[in-house]
Amino acid sequence: MSANAKLVDPITGNSTLVRPIYSPGLLLRDDDLKQGVDYTRDLSRLLFRSLFGCGVVCGLEVTPAFSCGKLVINVGSGVALDCHGDPIEVPGPQSICIDPTCKKEVPSKLWLVLRRTEKHCAPRSAECSCDDEDSSTVCTREREGFEIRVLNDLPDCACGCTQAKPPTETDTPKAAETADEQSKRKKQAAAAQGSGAPSKAGETPSQDCRCADPTLECYQDHYCGKCGCESCDCEWVVLAVVMNAKPGENSTWRADHSVRRFVRPVLMRDPVAWRETHPDDAACKPT
Repeated sequence: MSANAKLVDPITGNSTLVRPIYSPGLLLRDDDLKQGVDYTRDLSRLLFRSLFGCGVVCGLEVTPAFSCGKLVINVGSGVALDCHGDPIEVPGPQSICIDPTCKKEVPSKLWLVLRRTEKHCAPRSAECSCDDEDSSTVCTREREGFEIRVLNDLPDCACGCTQAKPPTETDTPKAAETADEQSKRKKQAAAAQGSGAPSKAGETPSQDCRCADPTLECYQDHYCGKCGCESCDCEWVVLAVVMNAKPGENSTWRADHSVRRFVRPVLMRDPVAWRETHPDDAACKPT
């Protein structure tokens, strides 16, 4: 028997992607043209949610400031991905003003979340009519947009890294490390990286690659090579949590961005190949 002889019947199936085929003389219908757009969008969705998942891609930095008796929260321009793989673009800086005198007392912790919106526009007559007043119109464009909300509590389903407990209002920044402490920490991180030992959950690795902590729940699936959620219904992307560091003093508001999931392309080792050569590593165990 030759080396290329068929041992068993191959497994075949269909993908979720469908693209149209156009031929000369073919009468095109609206669903033919729509399929061309749907294929491109479905392809980008599949790639984005599989490669990166959801989260902030760039920008969208949150800066709170208390001025003239009002809390002003500034959000910078940027791009995010929702759990479906659709991009959310905020093309310019945005500001949200909260006036404690006009509304209830402002809580000491506020969540900023972002989601994608869309609206139909550019109406056009859909058919000819003898009477212009009777002609129906349909929208010919779908414009994508965004919505930023300030919430007292985090939504039940939102894309972020909220499993790691964010600093509380009374937390104070750690003192600056000395040169000896920095050198010692870097050596320990390098030794752990070389041995494949993960850092503790919630700690920021100090290796030069600037990778996200693979032990955090919000990044584990990504580092283990698991596909993005295909049935995710989460529409919100967490941007930051804004806190009053000293309750009673409105000028001490600050933002914590550790609760957002930040996604950027990173070249990484193959987790399956790593398991084959390191069977005792507890990380990325097959489920």
